[in-house]
Amino acid sequence: MTETETQADELYDLEGLARSLERVVEQVRAEGKLAQAPGEPGGHRHRIELSVPARRQFGDVTTNVALVEGGKGGMAPRDLANEIGRRWVASEGAPICARYEVAGPGFLNIFLNAQWYRGALGKMLDAGERYGAGVIPPAQRRKVNVEFVSVNPTGPLHVGHARYAAYGDAVCRIFAFAGHEVTREFYVNDYGTQMVRFAQSLAARYGQELGIAVELPADGYQGEYLVALARQLLAEVGERYRAAIAAVAPRIEDVAAEVVEDLRHWGCERILAQFRATLERLRVPFDVWTSEASLYEGGERYRGFAGEVGKALKEMDESGLLYEREGALWLRTTAYGDDKDRVLVRQTGEPTYFLSDIAYHRDKLDRGFEHLIDIWGADHHGYVPRMKAAFTALPPHDPDTLELIIGQLVNLMESGASKRMSKRRGEIVTIDDLLDAIGVDAARFLLVGRSHDSTLDLDLDLAVEQSNKNPVYYVQYAHARICSILKNLGAHSVDGARQASTLTAAALVALELNTHERGLVSTLARFPLVIREAADRRAPQRLTAYLGELAAAFHAFYRESRVLVDEPQTAAYRLGLCLATRQTLATGLGLLGVTAPESM
Repeated sequence: MTETETQADELYDLEGLARSLERVVEQVRAEGKLAQAPGEPGGHRHRIELSVPARRQFGDVTTNVALVEGGKGGMAPRDLANEIGRRWVASEGAPICARYEVAGPGFLNIFLNAQWYRGALGKMLDAGERYGAGVIPPAQRRKVNVEFVSVNPTGPLHVGHARYAAYGDAVCRIFAFAGHEVTREFYVNDYGTQMVRFAQSLAARYGQELGIAVELPADGYQGEYLVALARQLLAEVGERYRAAIAAVAPRIEDVAAEVVEDLRHWGCERILAQFRATLERLRVPFDVWTSEASLYEGGERYRGFAGEVGKALKEMDESGLLYEREGALWLRTTAYGDDKDRVLVRQTGEPTYFLSDIAYHRDKLDRGFEHLIDIWGADHHGYVPRMKAAFTALPPHDPDTLELIIGQLVNLMESGASKRMSKRRGEIVTIDDLLDAIGVDAARFLLVGRSHDSTLDLDLDLAVEQSNKNPVYYVQYAHARICSILKNLGAHSVDGARQASTLTAAALVALELNTHERGLVSTLARFPLVIREAADRRAPQRLTAYLGELAAAFHAFYRESRVLVDEPQTAAYRLGLCLATRQTLATGLGLLGVTAPESM
């Protein structure tokens, strides 16, 4: 395909249209009619962004490029918009542009002809399952590590974790589809005080099952899940730990360290097995499970620590970043933007979580990741400055390599009332409880229906309602409806729809489109832009909103346009619209971890 043919072909999607207009802007710039941006060698290049107006009276697409470029000097914005429109219609835009208008202070509104809508649908059908894929330019693609969920293995995953799981997995799916190389990682916090409390709590419940008068530790875990876990332990090991627990009753905190370590390992493995089963049910896979305890294992020791932790301490010490004060070891984070220096090793010789986190993230960089994303809970907001300081202090001295996303809470609503949860007190609504109540599809869709930095009210009653008020039902119903239409029309007609994309422009020249056909194509054409925006902004909620708009556009089209009509080109085109819509709905739902049912 020649460069001219390639440029002609790319006109039939919105990104291609933008590039075509960019070439016109550069022609105007090359003639000296646009001021170069000061201090930028070669001048300023503005990436044109097209948007689809809510009302067609403002065009099929519009851009503010003249306002942006004209505002820097040279031509006035309205004059520049007119110059861009005039040149484009006389050159690359000639086959597809009916007319253009300059509106307001300098908006360029473009009215596309039926040929563009015909060509756009053909391009979508040609792309098939890959429509919308690879929207991130190759030069901007990265090897990305996304760490999410990463909770202490001390109890079941609850609905708060479900939000981070659904969000993190949707971001990963969108990243991979858009062009990044993605690794999903779960950081197992199996080291430190909370795991000791968990093991002691398990020991107490085990002792109680044996009839020993032993109490739960202060700040221990009280959930009923521990009783079930203790019974499982008793079934597997019998009375192995009876004597050790009876010797310290009623104070379980005094139980032998080797018993605590045994039960920490045993309990952690059983809880992690539950995690894997629950996350698999939620359709959230992980590529890597990294143990915090493993960061202290292997290699040479430094300042009393082995493994990745010792390695990180040595690197920081050699860089002059550590000092001792009042018996503790500190990191000079104030030199890199933190409000105070941070302790890495306490006076007792115990490491802080911050030391483990530094070692863990250094290990991820050593594994070759170019960009790291951590998705944390709302209670981690204050932890951000110290991690950014650590990344500034350590090679490659780039805090932007680490991206920290702070999620917000979930309010579980039922009959207008909110349910509160506490893992320690045992008042937990687990992910499995949620999935039993509303199903995986509703959970996955609704959990990412709002921005991660906003509190989410998850309405259980709405989630199971089979009506247009339920957003996931509405979108899935549109997909199922199209499947039913295609099935009823028969395989031969579907083949004809696929062939619509191969019809020549000359053969289609007489095919005109109604408002609803144009509206549906216009909505479909936005899909790659939505994918790019969802990836760039880490915003799967943009995709849920778009799928609702696409379902609405299809329902409007179907109400007003009979698919099977006598005129073969019209029938083929409308079948093509059904196929493209079905594929786009299925792709979008899949990126959210939601199924696309063929019947409902």
